[in-house]
Amino acid sequence: MTKRHPGSGRVRRDSSQDAEDAFVARILDFSNWAQGNQQLLTVLAVVAAILVAGGLYFRNYRAQLGGQAAQQMEAIYQSISIADTEGAKIDLATFLDRFGGTPYESEARLVLGELYLESDDAQQALAVLEPIGASPSAPVEFQAASLLASAYEQEERWDDAEALYLRIANRSDLDFQVRDARAAAARIRAAQGDLAGAIELYEEVLADLDANAPERGLYEMRIEEIRAANS
Repeated sequence: MTKRHPGSGRVRRDSSQDAEDAFVARILDFSNWAQGNQQLLTVLAVVAAILVAGGLYFRNYRAQLGGQAAQQMEAIYQSISIADTEGAKIDLATFLDRFGGTPYESEARLVLGELYLESDDAQQALAVLEPIGASPSAPVEFQAASLLASAYEQEERWDDAEALYLRIANRSDLDFQVRDARAAAARIRAAQGDLAGAIELYEEVLADLDANAPERGLYEMRIEEIRAANS
């Protein structure tokens, strides 16, 4: 039979009693502190209630604002569908003032920037698109970046346009975006006399295409045109 140490049970009981005494002492200490700080506890309770109520209000407000933004965007698309582009521009500018910061802001900027570009108003397009297109990372931002680069081209800001196209090519995960951006940057380089740089980018495009891709002929032809012009 296993022998038990004669003091082991007493040690465990003493440890348990000490823990209970310490717990009771902490409760008493807190009770005494609370009695002496009732005003502070009341203030903290009021602040907590205000924060909870404010959080609920803000969440409901954001939900309502998002619903209103969605309805407004739908109305704007209807204006565009009936070719009321000037009215759509005004509505989109008002939309950005009212619904800036909602998930629909980027979409509104993208649509408004495109409308400005279609009406050859590159300056307005730059102002609208730069906040979301200058450093793209999300899908809508890559679309805005492409439009923004086109606006730079309209303003003959060739270096800015080339740099942004290359930024798109380096950051995008979509093959067609990378290909189109590199080709656009190559076109700018060729127009500015950087023929070797243009050929380099076109060759990068070809390197990413399958051997039987129908687009290969177009880029191979452009390379040959540049070489012929430089001979």
